[in-house]
Amino acid sequence: MSNESNLRVGILGAARIAKKNVAALRSVSSGCDFVAIASRSLEKAQAFVRDYVSTEGEETMIQIFGGDSAYDELIQSDSVSAVYVPLPVSVKKEWIIKALRNKKHVLCEKPVSVNSGDYEDLLCIAKEENRFLMDGTMFVHNIRTHQIMDFISEGGLGQVSRINSEFCFTGDDEFFSQDIRISKDGDPHGCIGDLGWYNIRLAQLVAKANHSARAKKVQTTYWKLNSNNVPIDAQGLVFFANDDTNETDMILSFHCSFLHVLQQRVSIVGSEKTLDVNDFVIPREDACVYSLHGQTLTVNEVFSTLSNEYVEVQCNPVQEVLMWRNFSKICEEIEKSNDWTNIEAVTLSEISLENQRIIDGLMESIAQDGKPVYL
Repeated sequence: MSNESNLRVGILGAARIAKKNVAALRSVSSGCDFVAIASRSLEKAQAFVRDYVSTEGEETMIQIFGGDSAYDELIQSDSVSAVYVPLPVSVKKEWIIKALRNKKHVLCEKPVSVNSGDYEDLLCIAKEENRFLMDGTMFVHNIRTHQIMDFISEGGLGQVSRINSEFCFTGDDEFFSQDIRISKDGDPHGCIGDLGWYNIRLAQLVAKANHSARAKKVQTTYWKLNSNNVPIDAQGLVFFANDDTNETDMILSFHCSFLHVLQQRVSIVGSEKTLDVNDFVIPREDACVYSLHGQTLTVNEVFSTLSNEYVEVQCNPVQEVLMWRNFSKICEEIEKSNDWTNIEAVTLSEISLENQRIIDGLMESIAQDGKPVYL
């Protein structure tokens, strides 16, 4: 179902993550239309459309670009108003710049760039062209995430001092032989950029809700590199502090790995309660849930009495659709106002850039044999 005001999105490449996004793009709630795809292989692009666009007659409405000039042709197409970039980190900058210079909004898979300096350059170009550049961190847009942050900002946990989180999965033989996420020429940040990004992003949201603090120091305390010197397993610390006091208010301790079984849990520890989520990145299909744990202890009790509360959140539309809907809404507002000062756009961009700075620091800590790095 299309609308003339919908954002017209073209996809660069037929990556696996792009396939997941097509269903969200085609939702009536997304505010977007999937109108074009480009691939170096015309046959691959044609197969992508056949496999993931099943509505009768819709295939003929999607432009397919193939060959060496395919990306440029899509970016220059008048039928495309925004470009989705799921390419390897090492080549993203070139194509994001081309898209922005051709007056296209850009939604890009994370990490957005090789380093924060490049990211700053991209944001400057986006502002010059009055176009929006947003990363594709889906859980940020989930209704549950917003509810949790509201609860924290209202003091529901007391003062948050610790966040412990894990995001891991076990790669198979094909993953370790072919996936760009373990290639120096693909995604040189490895598991820290691909998985640790989510641990860090959630901690930043909590710090903003509870402390108005930002990351001041980072340290990679354990890491394992593959033969390309790309992290495939890592443990890290991020220290958050308020600008006024510069004293550590909150510590994130996280583990990310391509070697361990699937985990996507977080525990947010406050002075009054602890909040746990077991699927904070990719929620289960049946329900969005988080749990609260409190404690009552009297002087004469040897063991405290724990209270447990499970909160179910109605997460509809799903986070993928909400991401595209928010993206399209902000793009429309920026174009209408002809001014890149949309508060939500600025907030999303600043926190994403800070994510990249933290990733840079963690990679630098590895280069310095695990020494703390000040941001």
